[in-house]
Amino acid sequence: MLTAILCLLGLIAGAAHGGIESVLGGAVGLAAGLWISARSAQRERDLTQKLRELDDKSRWLYDTLTALQRERSAAPPVEAASPDSEATVAHVVDPAAAPIVSPTPPAVSAQAAPLDALHAPGVRVAAVAGSTDPAAPESRSASASPSWSALWARLMGGNPLARIGVVVLFFGVASALRLAAQAGLLPPELRLAGALAVGLVMIVAGWRMTGDGPRRMFALAVQGGGFALLYLSVYFALERYGFIGPAPAFGLFAALGAACALMAARQSAQSLALLGLSGAFVAPVLATTGQGDHIVLLSYILLLDIFIIALSWRHAWRALILAGFLFTFVVGTGWGLRSYTPDDYLAVQGFLIAFFLLFSATRVALTVARVPREADRASGWNAGSLLFGPPLAAGVLQSALMQPFEYGDALSAVAAGLYYLGLAWLLRARAPDASLAFRAHAGIGAALLTLAVPLALDLQMTAAVYAIEGAAALWYGCVRGSRLTLWAGAALQGLAGLWLVAALPELTLAWPLVNGRTLGCLLMAGAALASVRVLRVTAATGDGLPQALTVWLAGWWLFGGLADIDDFAPSALQPALALLFAMASAAFAEQQGRRRNFVTARALAALSLPVLWAGSLVAWDMQHHLLFGAMALALPLAWATHLWILRRQDEDKTSLFSGSRHVATAWTLLLSVGVEAGGWLDKWLPGQDLWRWLAWIVVWLVAGIVLQRALADDRDEWPWSAQRDRYEGYVLRPVAALLLLSVAALQLAHDGGSALRYLPLASALDVVSIAALLWLARGQSQRLLVLPLQLPLTGAVGLLWVSAMAARSVHHLAGVAWSADAMFQSTLLQAALSLTWTLTALGLMIHATRSGARTLWFAGFALLAAVGAKLLMVDLASAGTVEWTASLLGIGALILIASYVAPVPPATDPEGATP
Repeated sequence: MLTAILCLLGLIAGAAHGGIESVLGGAVGLAAGLWISARSAQRERDLTQKLRELDDKSRWLYDTLTALQRERSAAPPVEAASPDSEATVAHVVDPAAAPIVSPTPPAVSAQAAPLDALHAPGVRVAAVAGSTDPAAPESRSASASPSWSALWARLMGGNPLARIGVVVLFFGVASALRLAAQAGLLPPELRLAGALAVGLVMIVAGWRMTGDGPRRMFALAVQGGGFALLYLSVYFALERYGFIGPAPAFGLFAALGAACALMAARQSAQSLALLGLSGAFVAPVLATTGQGDHIVLLSYILLLDIFIIALSWRHAWRALILAGFLFTFVVGTGWGLRSYTPDDYLAVQGFLIAFFLLFSATRVALTVARVPREADRASGWNAGSLLFGPPLAAGVLQSALMQPFEYGDALSAVAAGLYYLGLAWLLRARAPDASLAFRAHAGIGAALLTLAVPLALDLQMTAAVYAIEGAAALWYGCVRGSRLTLWAGAALQGLAGLWLVAALPELTLAWPLVNGRTLGCLLMAGAALASVRVLRVTAATGDGLPQALTVWLAGWWLFGGLADIDDFAPSALQPALALLFAMASAAFAEQQGRRRNFVTARALAALSLPVLWAGSLVAWDMQHHLLFGAMALALPLAWATHLWILRRQDEDKTSLFSGSRHVATAWTLLLSVGVEAGGWLDKWLPGQDLWRWLAWIVVWLVAGIVLQRALADDRDEWPWSAQRDRYEGYVLRPVAALLLLSVAALQLAHDGGSALRYLPLASALDVVSIAALLWLARGQSQRLLVLPLQLPLTGAVGLLWVSAMAARSVHHLAGVAWSADAMFQSTLLQAALSLTWTLTALGLMIHATRSGARTLWFAGFALLAAVGAKLLMVDLASAGTVEWTASLLGIGALILIASYVAPVPPATDPEGATP
């Protein structure tokens, strides 16, 4: 029957928006009802089967004890009696008696016997007379979860045609009465009399029917439809035609409700109560013209709720209670959206308070009453929807009512919180064993009192209530093992976030921290944090919900803090404060993640590197360097925090892209140092771009030296030892390549001019270039570059530096213009190039001779040959000049010296040969 109720609710809710929406609402209600009904039916079947098995086992135990007593009181037996053909109990013999010879092993019921008896030696398992099929346990376990077949069986169980027919008949009669009133057909008295007659005939006919199964369901459906028609007729007589006044009408409503409840209780028929009272709720919706008295409508709905509460005192049918709650909320909300005006405040406020009290206090009253069958009656209220639904529904409606009042939401939250704490105190004093109910009510009360503070500071009420109730529902679902309640709590928190986002433009931002936006973000984050802790403690779900809620928590936390910094902090301090806030949050996530062994929190902490990127980019965009103002303190602290997080995760071997993070950290640090050094040099020496070039070369050089020493085999220090191969392959080698390219590019792009006078070999450009080339030349053993190109590349850049140094010398000392044409036509530069190349070749050959490197010696000799070719092809054009003559004399002298001090190194013997 709950399926029809939810389908009807969906139709009513959708009808307020249009025809298509009505159909969609009905479909959604139908699907939800089928799913909930299938789960309820499965739980009932499982409980019934367990009770049956328990009854069988207790009967087996009683029969066994009776047989044992009979055997002990009899004469000393020689042989055990044969098992009775109609009994399945094994006759047990006194162990002190003479041995017993039994023709057949005793038979024991497979479903009634305890496990020890089933596995005892000599005992055979037999089926109990009238027992279920042995395959039943397997079939029950296979159907533990609702399936499509179970849903279809639930829908078509009993007599579905009777239910459908009654619902269609009810809508048909309501439509006929409305059409008759609009068209003026028949006198109003005759219309109502016909509807009353049909309703009474249906009730009497259904009452007189007898039988079980589908016939019983048909009888109950007919009775329920009859009561619904009587409710509809009385409501038409009161609201549409005015034939009777409010007092007689409510007397009739009370009589109908009492009669329906008595007949349902007499027949133990929940479906009858559902049909009758559901029709009573729908009647005003179908009969309304939008011009009736709202007090009549609201009082009528409360009267129906009182009938449901009174009936639940004896028969706590959960479907009936839930249907009454949902009908009251949907019908009342629909009327409020359509017809509420500020003049109706007092009546609507009274109705809302009464509705809230009825559905929140009855559960506690049943628990505290402690009369016979209290547990059976209270079980109908043991649902998360009936615990958290009333404060959630009342809170949403109350927020709409309190809009004209400045502190109405806060005062309402205080009153509701004190009320729930009072209920919790009552449970603790009168029902100390109801610990779960006490904790739930105390938690709701404390949450509502806490909520009052941000509400007084302009927090959006609906979002706050959704967040608090969502966390509470998730906790309740974890404790009770209800996945539906658990996921409903998570969905409520998501809905609360969307609601808060929609309300952000309307919130007042008068003070930092204590404003609606920040408090709302804190509330969202707090609710998510509580939910994550509950999920992890109870291990209630493995579907990724704790991880998703952790990300949700972090998003609201960071949004609230960063938005407040952007709105209230001075612009000069905003980058530093934002960076410190984000890094402190990452450190806290790392600390909590390691303490509680929560990988998701540590993964969020691992995002400290992107936070560093963002902070550095913002700072550079503002000042074109990083360490300015408060950033001079914030950035080093941020780097220390990031390295602390990285090291802790390396120590725990947390697999969170550790290698990539090490590489990215190294490059971020190098780029930050280079940018900062260039920025300060540009500020101190404006227009001197040489120093910025040199700063980058020094950064690459120092980084290469440090990495080369740190990656030595005999050193085992963090961070190098954590990712040795990554640092060598993705940091050290690229740094060496960048160093080589930077030195080569600088030789071609800059003339060496700066605030200091240029001196060959002593200028900053030449000193840095020499240092870089020497380190690259000596780095072959560390494989800084690809091995086959190691020496040729370094040598080529070295020759380029020698040539550029000669060009810079004639430019600064002799006044030759720094251009390709001027340099090529300068005989002084050509002579200088010939001499410097020869000196370079001489140096290479001397070093090769002393070290026995024949390849290097021949490289120097090749350079000498290039000098000779240059003399013949280029310098010959300036023959007869002083420069040409001086270069010939110098080159000849140097070649003679080379022939004496740098002879060709001897060839090495082949491996294994004897000299």
